[in-house]
Amino acid sequence: MISRVHKSLVCLLVLASAVALYGQGGAVGTILGTVSDSQGAVVAAADVEVTNTATNISKKTQTSDTGDFTVPSLNPGSYRVTVQAKGFQKSVVDNISLVVAQQARVNVTMKPGATSEVVEVQGSAVALDTDSSSVSQIVTQKQVEQLPLNGRNFLSLLFIGAGAVETTGEQGQMRQGTGNAISINGGRPTSNNYTLDGLVNTDTALNTPAVILSQDAIQEFKVQSETYSAEYGFSANQVNIVSKSGTNELHGTAFEFFRNDALDATSPFQPKAVLRQNQFGFVVGGPVYIPKVYDGRNKTFFLVNYEGWRIRRGSNQFFNAPPPAWLQGDFSSLSGLALPVAAGGTCVPSPTNFCRPVDPLTGAAFTGDTISSARFSRLAQVSLGANLIPSPNCLSADCLGNFRLNTTLPNTVNQQTYRVDQSFSRLGSVFFRYTTSDYSNQNINGSDSVPFGLGTFVQKPQSWGISHTISLGSRNVNNFRFGHLTSVINQGGVPAPTSDVTALQMAGVFQNLPDAVRLYPNFNFDGPGLTTSQSGSQTNDATTSDIRTWEFADSLTMIRGKHTFGAGMDYRNWVQKRNLSADFLGSFGFQNGTITQNGNGCTNANGLCGTGNSVADFLVGYYNNGSTF
Repeated sequence: MISRVHKSLVCLLVLASAVALYGQGGAVGTILGTVSDSQGAVVAAADVEVTNTATNISKKTQTSDTGDFTVPSLNPGSYRVTVQAKGFQKSVVDNISLVVAQQARVNVTMKPGATSEVVEVQGSAVALDTDSSSVSQIVTQKQVEQLPLNGRNFLSLLFIGAGAVETTGEQGQMRQGTGNAISINGGRPTSNNYTLDGLVNTDTALNTPAVILSQDAIQEFKVQSETYSAEYGFSANQVNIVSKSGTNELHGTAFEFFRNDALDATSPFQPKAVLRQNQFGFVVGGPVYIPKVYDGRNKTFFLVNYEGWRIRRGSNQFFNAPPPAWLQGDFSSLSGLALPVAAGGTCVPSPTNFCRPVDPLTGAAFTGDTISSARFSRLAQVSLGANLIPSPNCLSADCLGNFRLNTTLPNTVNQQTYRVDQSFSRLGSVFFRYTTSDYSNQNINGSDSVPFGLGTFVQKPQSWGISHTISLGSRNVNNFRFGHLTSVINQGGVPAPTSDVTALQMAGVFQNLPDAVRLYPNFNFDGPGLTTSQSGSQTNDATTSDIRTWEFADSLTMIRGKHTFGAGMDYRNWVQKRNLSADFLGSFGFQNGTITQNGNGCTNANGLCGTGNSVADFLVGYYNNGSTF
């Protein structure tokens, strides 16, 4: 068991020209600009109002002596900027699209006239963000909603931009369902930092996202690398995800995507594998409205999202299994072969040649080439009693082994996200989000035993966070956020009955094992036609990971003329518990050439250390150095 406690306290003080420390850890954006008249002279003390057109929530400020204004800590979305000043017509710039961690510049030109007159301008997208030096790639809400994703994993959208590639690594094996190792702009796959709504969303063991938010619950996300803001840390690349919030209009979507092998083409050589795949869910958001009780329009909003997967995928793999008669100790079918060389015979084991088994205690052949069940080892007795070794079921010429393992493997996912946003007017705004997910699947990991040879994988991540943003006057904005992340990932197998584990009588193994790691030993046979025979539980049987992170952070933005000053603090405390021990009950290999290969190194009186037949060695319990169990 490996247990480490990490604490990180980062204090940031940044003095910069026209560079803001975004609140909420980069989950929000900033609208800034300069107000001038038609002659190019700046307009000081102009009233500026920035309004989210979806929620009708506004933030107000005034231009400085230099005509500049900055409104930070804005949620991504569509905005309208309204500017009023004495002696000028009111100017409105509409349809300003603000994305996550963006500084959107909106310069306003005012015309002389009465304030009752309005000049309206439609905002346009800026091709180059001149107010930030970071190298970034934005994935918009439209792309998240409309681009097809096999598996509905938002990480696939990383590849629509330049610089992101999928590599291979333990991320794909130990964090199933989250994608494989991803390198961004040449960085290591472990150099990615993921945040969700400005709070940590990184499984620190492998630097993968802990929570895979449903595609329908994502507003947008942004990838940043190189010269990003000083508030970011922990990694070379930042992936900032923002969840959706409700608006003044009630919106909802329900969906189901399905695949079925009945719709697949038939192969002339192989039967179709079973496939039952259903991905379904819904998302609904809007204002909190209770007739005659509460009207939350323009101030209280909600969003609820659920997504479920039910996948049953057939697996068709070939193995080799020994003849059933051999497992009962009857090797009379080999009576025409001579004894092994070490027993005075002429038979030499090879990939195409079996040898008659001999008694490892005497060196003589067994009577009738049959091993009595009274000589069976504990491992053989337990394994045969549990039916761990299958019988051959595929004897045709097109079989790649004499046993075809045709089974259906389940993959089940339930994912939920809940979010509430509340505006308190002068007291600021607050939002709370809670996300939980259950992911489980089964897999074949080299063993032909069903069900005890199947591997299991379970993930249970949870994330919640609360954020409060408040304007302190017209020149200061403060954001405080607090949250918790749980990332539990367990890889194991189908548990063996405790009675079987007790019957093995193996010393030096863990006692009182939990279900996920209380497995059978793994064993394999070597010999003609049995080179891929492997039974019992899977070999890489169990790993566990439990990482829990607490985080709180605060950032203060101060606007002074053309300059924006920022100070912030981020504290994270996480405990990482990982257990990477495997094969709790052992892995045993039996070779049909044991006598000829190791005869001179055995401890038995006659120099023998095996029967000369791998299945016979398994039955009587002798292997390599002559030990028995």
